[in-house]
Amino acid sequence: MSTVDDPHIFRMGLMQHLRELRKRLIISLIAVTLGAIVAYLYAGQIFAILCAPYFASFPNSPLIGTSPAEAWLLKLKVSVFAGAIITSPILFYQLWLFVAPGLYQTEQRLVVPFVILSTVLFTLGAYFCYELALPLSLRFFYEEFRSIGITPTIKISDHLSMSITALLGFGVVFELPLLSFFLTRAGVCDHTFLLHHFRHAVVIIFVVAAVLTPPDVMTQFMMAGPLLILYGISIGVAYLASNRSNAPLST
Repeated sequence: MSTVDDPHIFRMGLMQHLRELRKRLIISLIAVTLGAIVAYLYAGQIFAILCAPYFASFPNSPLIGTSPAEAWLLKLKVSVFAGAIITSPILFYQLWLFVAPGLYQTEQRLVVPFVILSTVLFTLGAYFCYELALPLSLRFFYEEFRSIGITPTIKISDHLSMSITALLGFGVVFELPLLSFFLTRAGVCDHTFLLHHFRHAVVIIFVVAAVLTPPDVMTQFMMAGPLLILYGISIGVAYLASNRSNAPLST
């Protein structure tokens, strides 16, 4: 292995790591802010998209506001959420720049595939939530209202908070294969570790699903199922990453 390709040569101290982290966070904050400003101009359309699953599942049940400033505050919240989605490639690029000094130079060239793959995985997670998990969850809640003879009138802030949390949660957990790659390259774990702790992982997955989803069993399984599949994919990714790390590198 060439010494030039050895990431340990570029090992940074704690203060250097903190300064680098601050720099990446500031750039990410600026990117999200600019994205939020653009998204604010389309807040009405974004509201319509986020509320569509609700109105499809809760017929004749309006969403209501309960304070004078609620609409404006929700527009800000939705704009920040949309800004983060819009600028997610930039955010993932900043994440890459933060961890890249710990990678081999041959791996540092994977920046474009990393940004594309991480963005695609996040988008797939959010899309899966929007198209499947949220509608199923909302229909379940509506049927619970019907079972006790109550016509629901839901606060729009409650619905949007639940929706945004679920969308972000699904998007993040779909990044599991990439996380396993970096943990393997960092020497934190490998495929044998993941296989050995599979039973523990199942328990953790269902706990995470319970925390990140509305409190109904169906939606929790909707997240836990893909997470189990992603965990299996992560084992394969870790296997490939560990073999690559053990393979001799040409000088």
